[in-house]
Amino acid sequence: MFNNLTVLTFVIMLIGCGNVENAISGTLEQTIYFGGDIITMEGDKPTYVEAVIERDGKIIYAGPKSSAVNNFAGKTIDVDLQGKTMMPGFIEPHAHPVSIGAFILANDIVAPHEWRMPHKTYPGVSGRKNYLKAIKAIIDSKKDQTETVLIWGYHKSWHGQLTLKDLDKVTGEVPTIIWQRSTHEIYLNTACVKKYGIKKGDLSAKDDNQADWDNYHFWERAYQMMKGTKLSPFFGDQEMLKLGMDRISQLMLQNGITAMCEPSFPNSTFEDEYAVLLDGTEKARAYTIYLIAGFPEQFVKKIGNDAYARHIALLPKKYNTKYIKFLPNQYKTFGDGAIYSLALQLREPFYNCVNCKSEWIIPPEPAQRIFDYWWDKGYKIHIHITGDLAFEKYLDFTEGAMKRNPRNNHRTTFHHVGLFDSAQAQRAADLGVEISANPYYLWALADKYSKTGLGPERAANMVALKEFTKRGVPVSLHSDFAMAPAEPLLLAWVAANRIVASGKVMNPDEKISVYDAMKGITITAAHTFEMEDAIGSIKEGKEATFTLLEQNPFKIAPEKLKDIPVVGIVYKGKMKLNKGKTLGDDHDDHGCIGSAGYSWCEKTQTCERPWQLAKENNFANTPEVFNTFCSN
Repeated sequence: MFNNLTVLTFVIMLIGCGNVENAISGTLEQTIYFGGDIITMEGDKPTYVEAVIERDGKIIYAGPKSSAVNNFAGKTIDVDLQGKTMMPGFIEPHAHPVSIGAFILANDIVAPHEWRMPHKTYPGVSGRKNYLKAIKAIIDSKKDQTETVLIWGYHKSWHGQLTLKDLDKVTGEVPTIIWQRSTHEIYLNTACVKKYGIKKGDLSAKDDNQADWDNYHFWERAYQMMKGTKLSPFFGDQEMLKLGMDRISQLMLQNGITAMCEPSFPNSTFEDEYAVLLDGTEKARAYTIYLIAGFPEQFVKKIGNDAYARHIALLPKKYNTKYIKFLPNQYKTFGDGAIYSLALQLREPFYNCVNCKSEWIIPPEPAQRIFDYWWDKGYKIHIHITGDLAFEKYLDFTEGAMKRNPRNNHRTTFHHVGLFDSAQAQRAADLGVEISANPYYLWALADKYSKTGLGPERAANMVALKEFTKRGVPVSLHSDFAMAPAEPLLLAWVAANRIVASGKVMNPDEKISVYDAMKGITITAAHTFEMEDAIGSIKEGKEATFTLLEQNPFKIAPEKLKDIPVVGIVYKGKMKLNKGKTLGDDHDDHGCIGSAGYSWCEKTQTCERPWQLAKENNFANTPEVFNTFCSN
């Protein structure tokens, strides 16, 4: 996706000053962007402006270029987009950068479909024999046979049943954790169980219902408890997580993501996950992570609702940084089991799957008590929902709460939404429920689930987002990384085309417009976690945070959306380009734009402008200092 990109030329001039140092020391300085399609994502259709001016990381003007030139005094840096497209920075409204993403990127992948990561591409693997062979190859490659190995991506629909006998045969004495594709369940080999002292009796009787001790297989609540207790030394490994977080930062730049929200932070240990986020964001300085507290931490720590509400209220004061923002008055809870585990709650039986079993992450009775508590506190509630029965239950909870304690603009958001029907979509609209959907479910699962699990009709109607957009329900698009690749353009492509892995188009009547799809990764994505006043569109007063594209998504065929190359980003006025960008013949081996003041940063693997970093951090603009900064 990022190869053979068209040359990007940024013509940067310092008006009224003789050198970079004068620009840094000036008291009034701004950057003007012009010369390309600048799409604001304000309103109900694509809207353009000729120029945008940024000062101190904020947009101070968006409109005609003539007015921009005439009405703003001071030293101005001109950025000519040379025909490229500038949009609001892409937003990922639901992902798990540390608890899932960093682990996966720092370990190994054997999954049904190909995964292109910054450091490596992992081929898709199908079939039981091929899966076990791939696991053995990974185990054999490890130099230290005492270190725990984690391999993510197993799915029985592609890889067959996994038994302890199978796993022990290919892993031997190497402690091994198989992380199911959903990340809602794990399989352990005997060596791993011995290493971490896991034994029957570690789980409560209620949680033991979600464990198969004969195969050391744990799912949903039992998995959460194992991860947060006996396996916490592994899942809290700081060096491993920091490596994965560095790769997350590269991934975000490659895909044009400038903001990411994680609902239900943390998923394991707060101190461990926060330390990794702090380290990663301070290194990258190219995106903001927004965090919402929720059920997993409260469940593992067994904290009461009132105490947990007090905890949430203190988080912004204690832990907010320039790049990490805790969102108060929001809470994430859970409905049914994972769709990748075929554990979702359905109104009709599973199709051709005698071993499929619906699960509740939180059973309905306690789930309603949790929902009602946070509703009555005036919180925005985010809910993990995959099946149509779970969708129905939470509509009932919302309707009951509205009758008992009416709230205007409560913005309760259902996340994921694999299955629902038009009547449920209408109820959601009537109740003021909003949606954050994972359209990748359709691409990855529709072919397989047509034959096993859901059947042809229900599989074709997965994530039918037109049912919401035509009713005016806000719909954002997320990856739930790594339930889907963290590629906003890919998510928009699936939602606008409904193309699945086999190349078929599933229920084309449910395609949403390209504009609604692009809103889903910009302004509506910001709306999902109540940050639309700061990010998500190009408007005076908002952050000067943009994504730069080679092509305008509204001027190409919808089928080509996912193939638009991402040139780079502007984050609060600071520009970073992906590798391979050149300015004529004046560039280094990495494609950095030499005459425009760019240098290659080995640590972030991007082209950056030293004078910008000098301005931000108040240091001298020299190659030596720039290289030192990049290595920190």
